[in-house]
Amino acid sequence: MKVLLVDDKESVVQGIRKHIPWDRLDVAEVETAMDGLEALAKQRTFKADLIITDIRMPNMDGIELMEKLKDEGESVWYIVLSGYEEFDYAKQALSLGASDYVLKPVNIEELTGIIDKVLQDIRIEKTEVEQKVIFQQKIKKSLPALRRQYLNEMIHFQHGQPVRFQDKWAFAEIPLKPQAIGLLCFSIDHFSEIARTSIEEVELSRFIVENIVEDCLKEWGEGIAFFPEWGRLVLMVNYNPSLAGKQVKEQLVGFAESCRQAVEQNSKLTVTIGVSSLCPEINNLPEAFRQAMEAIDHVYFFDRNLVVHYEDLVHYRGKQANYPSAREKELIAIVRRGQTNLVDRAVDQFINELKQGEGTPHQFRYSCIQLVTVLSRILSELGLEEEHPAEALKRKYEACESANLYELHEQITEWVGQSARLVSQSIQTGSKHIVDQAKDFIQRNVQETISLSTVADYVKVSPTYLSGLFKKETSSTFLEYVTDTKMEQAKDWLKNSPVPIYEIAERLGYYDRKYFREMFKKKVGMTPSEYRESETGTLDSEG
Repeated sequence: MKVLLVDDKESVVQGIRKHIPWDRLDVAEVETAMDGLEALAKQRTFKADLIITDIRMPNMDGIELMEKLKDEGESVWYIVLSGYEEFDYAKQALSLGASDYVLKPVNIEELTGIIDKVLQDIRIEKTEVEQKVIFQQKIKKSLPALRRQYLNEMIHFQHGQPVRFQDKWAFAEIPLKPQAIGLLCFSIDHFSEIARTSIEEVELSRFIVENIVEDCLKEWGEGIAFFPEWGRLVLMVNYNPSLAGKQVKEQLVGFAESCRQAVEQNSKLTVTIGVSSLCPEINNLPEAFRQAMEAIDHVYFFDRNLVVHYEDLVHYRGKQANYPSAREKELIAIVRRGQTNLVDRAVDQFINELKQGEGTPHQFRYSCIQLVTVLSRILSELGLEEEHPAEALKRKYEACESANLYELHEQITEWVGQSARLVSQSIQTGSKHIVDQAKDFIQRNVQETISLSTVADYVKVSPTYLSGLFKKETSSTFLEYVTDTKMEQAKDWLKNSPVPIYEIAERLGYYDRKYFREMFKKKVGMTPSEYRESETGTLDSEG
């Protein structure tokens, strides 16, 4: 710490210099000046942290000294010395930033306490300033990440106070004007497949697209690109607001097309690009982003590697695609008859008629969901539905909501074909034959743990269908039949072999002997040991 003492009386500055315990106050240097003019000259090189100054001095008084240093931008703390008759000057000094004032004659103990307190305040301020500098340096280093964060906020959330977005825009040093913005969204084609490879391959793909787009940006001018999603890059550029909207739209679409071609020509990747309507203010960014994403989703459903402007989709949004009810009836008839050979052609006709309706991807997907629901109901009526039908139907709904046109075509063909095969199998084999097969499997595997799903897999029907069929054909549940079969085997071993009862139970999969004993008694009317004794005259412990 450095202190400058200023007073026109030599005895005052020397007395303060001599009697204040500067070492204890951690003050390294103390200088003196006889008036404000000398103090001003010394401060320019000495750079005191604290100036203790008299108010009334020749040449330049303390008030003028403080004003001069303030004008020069000096950050200095002050303690003012004054007499009773100079109190109005002391108040003026306080208004200029003096921390305290001391009345003459100076009391050394009082002054020491005041200096100690002010120096502590100076140290706190210096620490805060240093921390602020450190924080500012850290902010500057993290500015690219902060810029991406702010831009993500601006495209995802509508702000009630656009001024806040403008403040963030300026703070993040975004190299664009916050008005007249064109927004383009680049979606890396087949990114879901790339994402299943290594992280290096994913990041390389993102890096390639971003760099090619930034190279193309030189033709346009200022712009900024960032990834709001893993496989989608947003590019913002300024357009000339004095031009007609149609002309700006043509310029943006032409620029997007040049970017698309550059990616295709200079890499193994392709991109689909959505261009939003013009965005005159930054508070319009969320809507612009939504539009660009809708444009991409529309293209993704039907194709890839294209540029589409949001406003060009108005034709599709304005149409209400008709559901091909007649084609649905044909498909259902084919499924009910189990005509698997007719499935592909019938599905093709259903999908093509949907395409001719020129609806939106949402309408297309909803129509496929409607067909899937009808299929599920038909299988349920025929007793052929899958195990956990609600979960299976939910999975199909999710597939319809995320798949593109090609994938949906394949999925619908697979689901209709699978349904037709189930019906065909049911018709060909007959329910009795299925139950006979199931019974034979149970007989041959009586010593194994037998589940409904295991047997259903063997006879190639759904567990739900087999369970209903078993009850219908045998008047007993599947579990009851398995238990009866095991008990019959147990009776045979008890009567015709010396195998201990506990081993018989374990052979049949009953490791809880008490449970086996109870099940046997329930089915046969006596315990295993009682049965063996009645049949062979031999006593046998069940333990």
